[in-house]
Amino acid sequence: MARNPEVSLQTPEFYEALGRQVEEKIQKIGSTQHDRVRHSGIDYYIPNPVQFKAHQSKARTILLCGANRIGKSTFGAVELTWALTKRYPAWYPVERRFNRPVKAVISVDKFSKITTVIEPKMRQYLPQGCYSFKKRQGYLHRIETEDGSSVDILTLEMDDMSYEGFDIDLAWEDEPQSKTKRQGITRGLLDRQGLEIITFTPLTEAWMKDELIDKADGKRIECFFAQMRDNKFDIQGTPILSEEAIAHFEISLPEEYREIRVDGQ
Repeated sequence: MARNPEVSLQTPEFYEALGRQVEEKIQKIGSTQHDRVRHSGIDYYIPNPVQFKAHQSKARTILLCGANRIGKSTFGAVELTWALTKRYPAWYPVERRFNRPVKAVISVDKFSKITTVIEPKMRQYLPQGCYSFKKRQGYLHRIETEDGSSVDILTLEMDDMSYEGFDIDLAWEDEPQSKTKRQGITRGLLDRQGLEIITFTPLTEAWMKDELIDKADGKRIECFFAQMRDNKFDIQGTPILSEEAIAHFEISLPEEYREIRVDGQ
């Protein structure tokens, strides 16, 4: 086999050149993986243990509640993305799968949350090229997909009538909800026997404990609680939140908020 006479296998130059080649290949692989994730994040989603259990629920209403940074909004965005794309994982319950275009709503507490949470999450997981985002007054107000599915985005800052007059297959409510506005959502779910997902930290709206959490039977309503430390690793063992970061956040909180924001109680 011919060798380059200028580069001996024993010289530092050889190993330096080999190292550059390996580094270039690693960078290329990493760049390709990044592009794939950016193009279709839903295909690379791996839940944490509590998310995994909640995704497998067969209940008509699923509550994922608890501390900050446990993946609540990610859970809701992924559930909605699966309903829109039909790209369900093999372990996802057949009873909760859609096989047709769906009509859905997202309800969030304030307009600013649409920009900071909802829109980035949906862009992260929806495959590029299969959807269009419609904005009104600078805020995302509707998502439409190529199969005819649609998602309308509502906020608790809208009047109660904005939550009336629609029929839907799926509702994702992010953060504690107004009792009156949720009644409008549940009426909209009635005709299509729709599914409901509520993701929240229990800081406000005490009625949700009495009428949802306390009535969870595992069939009609199922509730999953999570602490911040439940989000340290995904189900494959890949790190998400470090203990150091959690401890730093914990120390920064007044005592009366630690149970809710860290322990989810």
